[in-house]
Amino acid sequence: MENSKPQESVWTVLTDTLTSPSEAFAAIARTPRGLFPLLLLTLVSLAVSLYYFSVLDLAWWVDDTLAQAELSGEQQEAARENLLQTGRGVLATIGTITAALSTFIFILLQAGYMSLAGALTGASFKFRHWFALAAWGSTPYLIGSIAMLVNIALHSTGQLSATALDPTSLAALGLNQSEALEPLMRGITLPMLWSLALFVLGFSAWQQSTIAKAAAIILTPYLLVLTIILALL
Repeated sequence: MENSKPQESVWTVLTDTLTSPSEAFAAIARTPRGLFPLLLLTLVSLAVSLYYFSVLDLAWWVDDTLAQAELSGEQQEAARENLLQTGRGVLATIGTITAALSTFIFILLQAGYMSLAGALTGASFKFRHWFALAAWGSTPYLIGSIAMLVNIALHSTGQLSATALDPTSLAALGLNQSEALEPLMRGITLPMLWSLALFVLGFSAWQQSTIAKAAAIILTPYLLVLTIILALL
C-alpha cells in the first residue's frame, strides 16, 4: 500500500493502538513495522520474569508448586531437592527464555493464521503486514506485564505463586465460579481479550468486512482450543 502521509513514530502507533485503533490500523497498513512491538513485548516480559525470580522466596515457591502436583510424599521430596539444587539462576534463565520464545511464537502463529485467512478471502496484504498487525495488536499485554510487576512489588515477602502472578486474569478478578475451571480462568486475561478485539477490528478494517465475519474468522482457533480444554477438564 502506498504511503502518502508522513510516517508515524512507533510511539504514536503504540498510543493509537490502545486508544484509537482505526488510526493505528491505517498507519500499520501504510508502514508495517512489527519488530518494535515484538521487541518491546519481549523486553517487558523478560523484565517480569527476571524481577519475579530475583525476589522469589524459592523454598516457598518449590513447596507451593509441588503442592499442586499429584505426587507421592517420596516423589515430592525428591522433586523438592532437585528444584532447590537447580537454583534460582537456572530457573530464572528458563523463565526468561520461555517468556521470550512464547511471545515470538504467539505473534508468529497469529500472523500466520491471519495471513492464511486473508489470502483465502482475497486480501492483498503480505505476511509482513499481518505480522505487524499481530505484533501491534498484542500490545495490551504490556499493560498486563505492568500489572504483574506491581503485583510482584506488593508481595514483599516473595511468596507469590506463579498461578497468581497475573492480577488481570478472570480468576484473579473473582470471576471464577468453579474449581474445575480455575486453570482456564487463570489463563484468560483482560489483555488477552483486548488483543483479540484488536485482531478482530484490524482484520475487519483491512478486509472491509463486517465485525461479525471478522470475529468468526479470528476467534475460530481460540474457540476450538477452548472446546478441547473444556472437554479435558
